[in-house]
Amino acid sequence: MTMNKCLVAVVLFAATFVGSSALADWSSNYPWCLMTEGSQECAFTSMAQCLASKHGNVDFCEPNNTYTGNTRSYGSRAS
Repeated sequence: MTMNKCLVAVVLFAATFVGSSALADWSSNYPWCLMTEGSQECAFTSMAQCLASKHGNVDFCEPNNTYTGNTRSYGSRAS
C-alpha cells in the first residue's frame, strides 16, 4: 500500500467515528429513547412520538437517563 493510500484509509476511518460520535451527541439530549434490537435512538421529545416510531413488538420506549434538559439560556422575561 502506498503512503497516499494509507493516509486516505486512515482519514476515512477517523471520519467515520467522528461523524457517528457527533450524531450520538446530538441525539442523546432528548427525553425519550427508542430501544431496538442492539441499538438505542434518543431523539424523541415525547413518549407518544417515540411510540409512533416503533416497529413491531420487540421495540420499546423508555426515558433517557442521560437527558440533561434544555441547555439553552433564554434569560428572564419582562412582564
